[in-house]
Amino acid sequence: DIRAYALGRLRLQQGRCALAETQPAAVDGRIDGTYLVLRLRAACEPGEALEVDYRLFREVDPTHRGLLRVDRGNGAAPSLYPLDPAAGPVTIALPAAASPPVPASGTAASGAGQAAAPGASASPAPVAAPAAASSFFRDGVHHILIGYDHILFLVCLLLPAVLRRQPAGWQPVGRWREAVWPMVGTVTMFTLGHSITLALAGLRLVTISPRVIEPAIALTIILAAVDNLHPVLGGRRRVFTFVFGLIHGFGFAAVLRELDLPPASFATALLQFNLGVEGGQLIIVTLALAVLLALRGWRGYPSIVLRGGSSAATAVAALWFVERVFDLKLLGF
Repeated sequence: DIRAYALGRLRLQQGRCALAETQPAAVDGRIDGTYLVLRLRAACEPGEALEVDYRLFREVDPTHRGLLRVDRGNGAAPSLYPLDPAAGPVTIALPAAASPPVPASGTAASGAGQAAAPGASASPAPVAAPAAASSFFRDGVHHILIGYDHILFLVCLLLPAVLRRQPAGWQPVGRWREAVWPMVGTVTMFTLGHSITLALAGLRLVTISPRVIEPAIALTIILAAVDNLHPVLGGRRRVFTFVFGLIHGFGFAAVLRELDLPPASFATALLQFNLGVEGGQLIIVTLALAVLLALRGWRGYPSIVLRGGSSAATAVAALWFVERVFDLKLLGF
């Protein structure tokens, strides 16, 4: 069933290139789950462009991306292009003077929202590379904006930013700069932390199972939220934010981990993806901090926004922790 589903949603040259399996389907267990691997071969007529119509998971997973691997066939590093099922057919420019057709081969993997499509045996035009880099940037922005756990963690950091903890209780800051600049330092520590582990995990220098990282991310939210209620972090909030950022970086790396990019392509993809994450994070922090600054003078802010919001975040993160440890589905996100 999965084989028929996948082959029915991948067409080359408007269906003129017939896809055939070169080996029986295989099951491949990886760090983030189990994949069905389909090894495909397509013999296409030589031409000036390769059109790929990729629709896998379009109707069930809007975050899914495929990966097109274009191999020159001369020992040089292949070029890689992310495929967005919602974007329609993609045309990849090929050299005008093509060599006799050589059948393309590749892998299509079903599961965990990631797949690799068959490649072509000719090199792409250099102008296609910026589009691929731009797509990785957009994927980075998209990933942080739909990463509800990462957003909730950032909100927990922001809730007390517009207040000062005094012996008599929480008091609002007098000027916006008193909230913004300390928050810049805190978010910078988080950014530094997740950038380090995103690079280490993406380059496969350090590998930790998602079964450990995902519950740990939920725990970072709980600790950040509880610290808003009681100072359990002992005033070392920035240090802990850096450590928490290291954990979140492994979560970000899950998007790039299975792409198996060559070093040159991976460095570009990693940079663009990380810049996209930072761009999305900046949007979230700017909007949330603007709202909180506007509310800081409200008498109900400490009790309703800070304590109530932190308590709600603790409850949600605790449910996420149980879900991720016991592989349950208690919440709809």
